[in-house]
Amino acid sequence: MTKEPPISFLKRAHGAEIRVRLKNGNEIEGKLLVYDEMMNLVLQSAKEINPETKEVLRNMGTLFIRGNNVLFITLEP
Repeated sequence: MTKEPPISFLKRAHGAEIRVRLKNGNEIEGKLLVYDEMMNLVLQSAKEINPETKEVLRNMGTLFIRGNNVLFITLEP
């Protein structure tokens, strides 16, 4: 596994489906529309996902996530 700077990862993920794990344990999935150097994110068609069952808990539409709440981000296949 190679380390990649966070901004490079976000450039690669721009326009793609991502999953964001927040520091409070919640997981949000959606299409990455906008990001900045502070890792603030705007997701389109965002959904809250149950981390254990991967079931959609609720649809959230367009969502802004502050970078200081992000634990990690993964690309969804």
